[in-house]
Amino acid sequence: MFEPWQLHFAPVEASGASTPEMLNPLVPGVTLLDRYTIVEVISSNDVVNLYRVAEMQRCPNCGVENEGNLTHCGFCGFDLPAPRLLVLSERSTANQTPLLPTSFMLDGLTYTFMRDPEQTMGTATPTIKLSYGSLTDPGLVHGIKGDLNQDSVLAFQLTAQHSTAAPLLGLFIIADGVGGAAAGEVASRMAIQIVAHELLSQLLAPAPDDAALTDATIHERIRAAVAIANRQVIEYGQHHHVTLGATITLALVLDEHAYFANVGDSRSYLLRDKTLTQLTRDHSYVAQLVTRGEITVDEARVHPQRNLILKSLGDLSGYDIDLFPSDASLQLQSGDKILLCSDGLWEMVNDAEIQHILENATDAQQASAQLVSFANAAGGADNISVIVLNVD
Repeated sequence: MFEPWQLHFAPVEASGASTPEMLNPLVPGVTLLDRYTIVEVISSNDVVNLYRVAEMQRCPNCGVENEGNLTHCGFCGFDLPAPRLLVLSERSTANQTPLLPTSFMLDGLTYTFMRDPEQTMGTATPTIKLSYGSLTDPGLVHGIKGDLNQDSVLAFQLTAQHSTAAPLLGLFIIADGVGGAAAGEVASRMAIQIVAHELLSQLLAPAPDDAALTDATIHERIRAAVAIANRQVIEYGQHHHVTLGATITLALVLDEHAYFANVGDSRSYLLRDKTLTQLTRDHSYVAQLVTRGEITVDEARVHPQRNLILKSLGDLSGYDIDLFPSDASLQLQSGDKILLCSDGLWEMVNDAEIQHILENATDAQQASAQLVSFANAAGGADNISVIVLNVD
């Protein structure tokens, strides 16, 4: 589990309410601040009540906010992700001075977000450090013609220092745009902006109790973020009467835990113990041919239909995201190297060359530059985007 990122609430002034003599617990279903719904009374006495509450969540299909304890959107009926459960204490305001940063006041009582003792056992400071480099390039062919680079790249890392730990958060995304004129560039930019906004707002702002961030919860949040991006790309295309889309691959790092996702044929790789492994699975016609044994990996690189993508953001297939690992997280180890890239790299540079560069570059940024240089030297037929992560 992960150390908390604090959320600060401005105090809500009590309007003449008096402190009750006995602290009777609220019943499940009550909503506080129009945002936190009580789902369980954990414990209760005359001094303090302890609740498990569910935060309001936005429907990934229609965008309407729902009470956190609902399983289906009250507006469109779409299945909602698993609720985000927090632990909240309730006590007399007179017994809570000064107000803690993760607290708010309401009707003469003080409410404070806490860690869930059942889920935070064994929390420890991360034992890894992360460095990264990134680069995007139009590629030799498109660069000579002055075409737009339709790839978009986002690399984000945050470490919070405090007395007990230094939790690590990293979000890394590559989106490869598909569409005529500037449409592909618009789709890829929308994809990374929306996915980043959804994930970072969920993982940074509302996290006084990150013990609730189980693997299943994180998977649901990634799915929801990509679904929202896909819906908005579809709506943009419909409104502007253009056909556009984007492939996407992402890596989310929380302390020593990494989560990968993709739609399309942008890839994520892991280099560990001198073995390069493709973590994601291409959603393409040639990938299916390779899986069925009809062509080899090398033949797929030059196949005339190698650019036929079976899934992308911008149509209904974009809701069918793949997650890796499918039911857990990848436990990062010192010495690991991770590569995210668009097809402009892996179609030009084979796995052996990729591994050699990752192993011998002095740092992640140099590795990124060398990978792009090799792809251009091999012909640079498409836009080239890479993110390299080094785990120490």
